[in-house]
Order: sequence, then C-alpha cells, then structure tokens
Amino acid sequence: MTESNPEANSESQTVRIRPLDKSVVNKIAAGEIIIAPANAIKELLENSIDAGSTTIDITIKDGGLKQITITDNGSGINKDDLPILCERFTTSKLSKFEDLQSIATYGFRGEALASISQISHLTVITKTKNEPTAWKAQFTDGMLNKNGAKPVAGKNGTSLIIEDLFYNVKSRLRALRGGNEEYLKIVDVVNRYSVHSKNVGFTIKKTGSNSNDLIIRPNLNTKDRIKVIYGSSVANDLIDLSLQANLDVGLFKCEGMITNSNYYNNKKRIQPIFFINNRLVACDPLKRAINQVYSSYLPKGHTPFIYLALELDPVNVDVNVHPTKREVRFLHEDEVIDYIVRELEAKLSSLDSSRKFTTQQVLLPKRKLDDELQYPQQSQIGGLSQPESSQRPRKQFKPISSFKKPNENKLVRTDFRQQTLSSQILSNSNIRSSQFSQSQSQFSQRVVNSSLSDIDVSGQDSSMIGEGDENDNEQTLANTTVQTIEKERVKVNLLSVNNLRSQVENFTSEEITNILSHHTFIGVIDYEKRLVALQSGLKLFMVDYASICNELFYQIGLSDFANFGKLKLSEPISIRKQLEVIYNNADLLETVSKGNKVKTIDEVLEKFSEMGDMLNEYFSIEVDEQRTKVTDVNLISLPMLIQNYFPSLSKLPLFLFRVGNRVNWEDEQECLGGILRQLALFYVPASVPNEDKFDPDRAKMELVLRDLLFPLIKKRILGTENLIRDVVELANLPGLYKVFERC
Repeated sequence: MTESNPEANSESQTVRIRPLDKSVVNKIAAGEIIIAPANAIKELLENSIDAGSTTIDITIKDGGLKQITITDNGSGINKDDLPILCERFTTSKLSKFEDLQSIATYGFRGEALASISQISHLTVITKTKNEPTAWKAQFTDGMLNKNGAKPVAGKNGTSLIIEDLFYNVKSRLRALRGGNEEYLKIVDVVNRYSVHSKNVGFTIKKTGSNSNDLIIRPNLNTKDRIKVIYGSSVANDLIDLSLQANLDVGLFKCEGMITNSNYYNNKKRIQPIFFINNRLVACDPLKRAINQVYSSYLPKGHTPFIYLALELDPVNVDVNVHPTKREVRFLHEDEVIDYIVRELEAKLSSLDSSRKFTTQQVLLPKRKLDDELQYPQQSQIGGLSQPESSQRPRKQFKPISSFKKPNENKLVRTDFRQQTLSSQILSNSNIRSSQFSQSQSQFSQRVVNSSLSDIDVSGQDSSMIGEGDENDNEQTLANTTVQTIEKERVKVNLLSVNNLRSQVENFTSEEITNILSHHTFIGVIDYEKRLVALQSGLKLFMVDYASICNELFYQIGLSDFANFGKLKLSEPISIRKQLEVIYNNADLLETVSKGNKVKTIDEVLEKFSEMGDMLNEYFSIEVDEQRTKVTDVNLISLPMLIQNYFPSLSKLPLFLFRVGNRVNWEDEQECLGGILRQLALFYVPASVPNEDKFDPDRAKMELVLRDLLFPLIKKRILGTENLIRDVVELANLPGLYKVFERC
C-alpha cells in the first residue's frame, strides 16, 4: 500500500464552482445600477413620470447619502403589489422579451427599487385613487418587513423615503464626493428631466431649507423651463429645431432647442441634453458632430447649449445595453447623425445673415481686504445692449498703421485650451489621462495623509521624530476624516482686524499684484522646493508657491475673519498627544523653539481651554476640555479657509505647538494676527519628494495647484512687498528674440 502524496491531494482538491448567495447577487446588481445618489434619483424620477405624475417634489439631505424623499401625485401602487415591490425583475412594463422592441416607458426591468432597498433603508407611502387610505411599507434587502403594510393618512400618489444610502457598502460610501458635490449632480439630473418632461412640475431643495433650489411649474413650455434652469443668457439666444422624419434611417422625429450663433458668452460649459425615445442618454458621436458644426460659428473654446429629443423606430433601438440605462444602441447611427448635422448646418446658415456683438467697459477698482468683500463670477453679457445716448460723439478713426499685425515677440497666449508644459510632461510619461481627470472637489473626500516628514513647512529633518511617536500619531491621523460645515456670515468691526487689513493694503506691491493677477499657470518646476513656473504677459517667472500660498491663506483669514466654515473631525484629536510628538523629542523641540522659552504641555493646554470660546467664534477651532486623571483638551474642528481644500494633518503637532508658544495672547491685535499667521503656515501645501518614477502624490499636488489654489491666487491675493524675493523672472520674449537675432 503506497503512501498518499500531500501535494497530489492538494492539487486534486480544486476549488469547486458554486452559485453565489442570493444576497450577494442582489448587492452586486445594486452596485451596478445605483452608483451614486444621482442614479437613485434618476430611477425614481422615471418611475414617477411613468405613473402619470404632474408634480414631483424632491428633498435631499447631505447630498442624498443621509436621506432622499421624492413625492409624486401619480397613480400610486396597489396594496396587494407591495409584498413584491422590491423584489428583482418585478415590473408592470413587460410581460415577454419581445415587448422590449416597442417599450415606451422609462423603466422596464424592475431593478430600481430592488437595488435601492439592498443598499439603504427604504420606506414607501402610497395611495391609489380607488383606495380609502394610504399604505406605509418598509423594506430591507428587497423584502417587506415583518410588520407588513400599515394604513396611514396620505394623498393620491407615492412618497419614497431612502435613508442611509450605501450604509452597508462602505467602500462605495468612501469613494463618493462630498454632500454638496453629490447634491449638484442630483440637481443636474432633475434639471435635464425638467427640460424634457412636458406637463410635469418639479421642485427640489435641501432638507431644512425654507426655499427651493428649483421650481418648475407644470404648464411651462420648453423655452421657459430652460430659462428658469439655465438663465436668460441661454434662453434669449435659443432657436427651435424641428426636423422632418427620415424613415429611410428609422428617424420618426427630432425636435429640440439650440442656441444660435450669437451665443458665445457662456462661461460655464453645459453638457448637451439628449433624449432618445424619451430616455436621457449620453451620445458622444452626436455631441462631437454638433460641436464640429458650431466651431464655424462660435469663438474658439465656446460650446452651444443643445437639447434634442429623438424618436427612432423602436425596432432599431436596444435599450438594455447599460445597467444604468445611460446609453442605448441603435441602427443606422452614422446616417441619423449625418442627417441631423446637415439640417442643423442649414438652419444655422439661414440665421447667420447678421451677428450681434456687445462691448463692455471694464473698471478695475483697487483691491481691498474687507470682511464683506464678495468675489462673484464674471457676469454673462448675453445679447443685452445698452440704450444709446441721443447725442453720439464723432467717431475717431484709427490710422491704418494701428491695424498692423504685431510682431511674434509681442504675442501673448490667450487660448486657455492650449497645451501647457505640465500636459507635455504627463503625455511623455505615458500616464493615462484618466488618472488625472479627477476634479478638484475629489480632495474634499479625504485628508491627504502625508508622512510626518512634512511636519514643518520650513523643511525640518523628520529623522528627529521618534519612531514610536511617528507611527502612533500617523495611525491616529490616518483614521481621521472631516465633514464640512458652513455657517451664516457675520459682520466684523474689530479695530484690531481692520488694522491688520490696512497693514496688508499699505504693504502692497503693484508689480507683484499685477503678475499674480494676470498669470497663466505653466507647471511645477520642483515639488520638493515647491517651485512653479508662471507666465505673465511676455515674461516667464519662477515662483515659490509655498510663500505665495502662505500669504494667500493669511489674507483669506483676514477677509473672512470670524466667517470660516468648519472642518468637523470624525473623531476628536487629543491635543496633548499631538504636542507630545514634539515635546518628547529633544532635538526636534530645540529646532522648532529656536532658542526661545517653551511653555509646558499643561500650560499650552490651559491656554487652549481658557481661550476655547474665542477660538471657536473667530477661527472655527472648536476644542473640548477633558478632565480625567490627566487633563487634556480635544480638538473637534478646524477652520475651512477654502472650500474643497484640506490641510495636511501631519503638520498638526507643529501647528498646535506654534499656536501655544509663538502667539502673544496678551495683546489683541498680535494675538489675532499671530493665530492667522500660524493657520496660514498650517494650510500651505506640504512638499513632495522629487522622484523619477511616477508618484500619485505629485499628480494630486499638480491638480490642487493648477485647478484650485492658483485660480484663487489670481482672484484674491494682494501681492505684498515681502513676496518680491519669491517671484523671480526667468525670461522675457522680447529679450529672447534679441538674443536669437544676434545669433
């Protein structure tokens, strides 16, 4: 008898194929259909419209993650259908597969409510016109709760309440953006259905708000709906587009509204609205073809507003190609697009006999730091023209020489879509563009947890930090997340704050202010030394962005004094433990103290506790004293100086140390100014090591600088004289031309 070979036995015992548990299958399906709160809203809107609703009211809490309430006055749901309402593939739209070829409703698969109930707590209150009372039912994991449906008071129609969306899918919840960002996506979805859904009224607002963010009355026509949603600047330049049927390619009807050739002042790009057989879809080939037509009529970099509703032969359309129904496939796609483009070209050509141009005198007042200073977006001129004066001055004609084309060494780049140095570097590194397509708001979902080597903005040696302290503190901060909280604006008339603002204004350098106010961001030169390249006019500059950002955050602190939002920490942070990172390292303590007298940890904690009310009111720094065996003070919140931007929490120990030791708490003006200076240092972006290999931290830093901080620097900063040494001219175009001419 031979001995068995363990290796042979392990190879023979292969993993068997087995069916997944039903709950796992349902959650996988739910993850494909409900990607974000906006997808849930889209599915529920379609159900309400299918039910014949004329009014749909939506209330959103925390971007839809905490609660979504959608109420309609449709036909309602029969009580006998409630037990299977949230089971998969239960629908009133289909009975056999062939019905898909002529489907005329939004929903048809019966997966929307089933998917939503798998990843949230779902409550349904519904009443049909034939029933004397409404019925309330609660669902979990697609099943009706044991209590069943209960009679309640209610109106005809259905009200759906979704609570704690993605409560059991933590990975999806962490990947979502902030509440405000998700709310904007929801509003965008509602806007698009509001444009297309005739005879249906819509309202949407945040929970607790007294006013609606959108009100669409049922009797509004399409143009008025667009005017309410997108403004008069779009509606004033709209033209109707109605194409004749083309049965050869299966096109029954194509109608909508587009902007004419005078619409070129749009500052915000509005994505096209396409409905195919009453389904909101994305059709990139049609979008590209229409934009190509408008490229001959609109200035470079501007796009039109497009709303098109196509009705195709249902036999040619496959509606079941995408889990979220975002896309459809249809036959003769190229022929249909070519037909629409030809008709659109003919329409625009017939209207292009006259063009409207407007002018506006731009007055640039002296910049001031004021607590009520507003920074509105540039207004859209649209097609409005000012009345002319009865006595017009005689026109002064320019000499022909003034129209001479300038020399190439006098030209300044004006096309905002032109490639920059950073884009060339990324393309040469063979990095997929999708890795960098995240918008700046994605940084609002997590704190960039850099290592403790970034603890000092002045570049101190991290090797002085004890290994145990570093690991413990880094683990604590890595598990800390924040929640943004806004508050109402108050007027500040403190003499000390006004004096600090006057100091900045009196110390302003006109040259530096002009460079920073009219710059074009080129790219990062050195991540570790924090240097960037900027173009201003005909000159190229190298700028220390750490110093510039430090001044930016200080000036934002002055202008928004006592009006900061809050970054609420998910868990309080012990200030004592943060201070011990520095106090327990003698070399580091000596370096950061710079020979000055250092207070004890208890003295610093006592000062935070004593001035807690002032810190909370003026700086949104909320602390909570904890008296146990060892007196401690917990940090509960930090100020939000810029929306969608968070400081690196790895610099928190040094910030708390400096506030406790370097701020003069006895003098009001020095105290407030000192805290603002330390906040500015804390919010300066941390340095990132320069390495040959690809580093995602460098890519993130590039996005933050290019898309968030430097656009803000362009709008808000006053270039002070202390920044002169941080802005170095590298080259200027006329000078380079002279050098090359001599060669």
